[in-house]
Formats: sequence, structure tokens, C-alpha cells
Amino acid sequence: MALCAAIGMNHITTQKYVGIFESLFIARTVQPWFSNKLKRLTKTPKIHFLDSGLLASLRDLSLERLRDDRGQFGALPETFVFGEILKLASAAHTRFEFSHFRDKQQNEVDIVIEDRQGRIVGIEIKAAASVTNSDFSGLRILAQGCGERFASGMVLYDHHKVIPFGERLSAVPISALWH
Repeated sequence: MALCAAIGMNHITTQKYVGIFESLFIARTVQPWFSNKLKRLTKTPKIHFLDSGLLASLRDLSLERLRDDRGQFGALPETFVFGEILKLASAAHTRFEFSHFRDKQQNEVDIVIEDRQGRIVGIEIKAAASVTNSDFSGLRILAQGCGERFASGMVLYDHHKVIPFGERLSAVPISALWH
């Protein structure tokens, strides 16, 4: 497990800490989405901190440090959006399953949401003000694996326009979470 190596703990100790963080609603483990239609998928769970401010503090990310190294910023918007989507889902009258998607070629979808009817929505989060066709590669592979169950896919980004990128695919402002 990459997390174990990164923090210098063994697998069992790391699992215990993650369990404690989950019981305190500080973190949430997100299992990988998979389908028999798609091959060579990564089946490693993902851990999301539910407080992006806490994550920034733990990673010692100051505003100055983020200005100097924009690459450090990537996990924060994903963590923030995941927490916001969990809040929205908790107010809904139906239950949703959350997962993530990644294949061996590193095509990924940050959040995969499935409702009780089996419909699937894929969400990719970009900390950028522009989106390109290549930002949808993971969503297209997910759509192929889901077939008719794929309801929509979106790239949430830092802009104010909704831009269609093909059938059931669009770039959507992050601010749409609150409007």
C-alpha cells in the first residue's frame, strides 16, 4: 500500500489509523469501481480526507507554497468537491454508492456515483480554468464500461460556463454544486 510506505508505517497500523479517521468522520475510504467489460483496472481503494483545510494543514500547504508549486494543489479541490457531494447526497431521498475509477494506463474518474437503479454519473475534478478533450478520457472509458447505465459524465472546473463535450459529457463549473 502506497500510503504505508509514504508515512513509514506497516499495513496493519495504517489500516487501524484509517479506521479511526473514518469513525471520527475525518476520512473516507472509497473503493474502486470495476466492470467485467473493462480489463486492466486498478483495484486500489482511495482515501479522502473530508476536510480540505485539515488536509492542507497536514501537508503543510501554505498559500505561498501553493503559489510556488501549483502541483501541490491537486488533491485539495478533489477532497473539497468529494466532501460537498457527500453533503448533497445526504440530503437526497435515495442512497448512492461512491467509488472511483482508474485503469492501468492511468485513465481515471475521481468520483463515480451509482444510484439504486444502477445509473452511473462520473465526475472528474480539475483545478484549472480550461478543459480539453483529453480531460474526458477516463469518463469515456467509464461510459464504455457502463453502457446504457451511464447517465452522464462531467469535468468540474474553475470557470463559469457549462460546455458540452459530446453525448452525456460536459465541463461544468464547480460553483454548480451550490446553484
